[in-house]
Amino acid sequence: RIEAPAPPDLIGSSASFRRAYELMLRAAGTTVTVLLLGETGVGKERFARVLHQMSPRKDAPFVAVNCAAIPNDLIESELFGVEKGAFTGAHASRAGKFERAEGGTLFLDEIGEMPLAAQAKLLRALQEGEIERLGDERTRKVNVRVVAATNVDLAQAVKEGRFRPDLYYRVHVYPIHIPPLRDRLADLRLLVDTLVAKFNRAHGKHVQGVSDKGFQALHAHHWPGNVRELENVIERGVVLAPQQGWIEAHHLFLSLEAVLARESGISACGKLEEGCGDTVREHLVEQILRSGIPLEALEQQLMKTCVDQEGGNIARAARRLGMSRPKLSYRLQRTDGEAAPAD
Repeated sequence: RIEAPAPPDLIGSSASFRRAYELMLRAAGTTVTVLLLGETGVGKERFARVLHQMSPRKDAPFVAVNCAAIPNDLIESELFGVEKGAFTGAHASRAGKFERAEGGTLFLDEIGEMPLAAQAKLLRALQEGEIERLGDERTRKVNVRVVAATNVDLAQAVKEGRFRPDLYYRVHVYPIHIPPLRDRLADLRLLVDTLVAKFNRAHGKHVQGVSDKGFQALHAHHWPGNVRELENVIERGVVLAPQQGWIEAHHLFLSLEAVLARESGISACGKLEEGCGDTVREHLVEQILRSGIPLEALEQQLMKTCVDQEGGNIARAARRLGMSRPKLSYRLQRTDGEAAPAD
């Protein structure tokens, strides 16, 4: 098992993050084509850049291409280059991204959006290490390590005829799934602290950090935009929070009161509202009773989950649970002792 610490550009220590990072670390010293999988905003390009920086190609160029942002009729010339006179407007020969990345890494983001014609040329480049500029009959050798990324199901795209099966098998040699933020909430504290420091510097602020109620709101959020959304939320919080003060829940989510009232009956101060809160509480209790989970098991799971989400910090977990640190520590030790096997 590889235990090397993640570089500053990649922040996390949760199990799901470590799995993705260790897979990347194993691939860094090789020339294998890597496919980064994950939802929008999980940090696929950041992983690709770190992979390049940790590889023997680190002193050569890293070239990133967003395949979804280039019109279909231009993507071949962008990737493989164009010769003068190849089409109307081609007044000079121009190297493509493959040639510009010579000796280094070419990052193809949103590869699932690439048109079929360009996919055929990409397959040849991967298999033979050769490209042809648009309008040129000569082949050119290229020495490029390709890292691809997508948030679409490529296997399904193959079934629907939108992605070449031979290219799928070629790029799917070494897939790495980058987990969504909601599956690595144990990293939230470390991510937030790093982002607060970053945006303090960027905006000339000196904000202390996120308050306990603020963290409750962060933990409760579903994070459809993942780490990219978290960056935007924390930047807004740093800008709105007072100098020397704390980022509160209403600084992070401008419509927090309406969202919480609609989804959970919890107010911006982290308490159940009257009326709506009673209904939510009753519904929650009813769900627990129907589940048949014993009270002691429920309490144990609640405590351990809270500690995990706080990165093992007992004091912060105790504050979230509304109890003292010694009391939480005692209960955790008691449950661990009960679970220990007899001699």
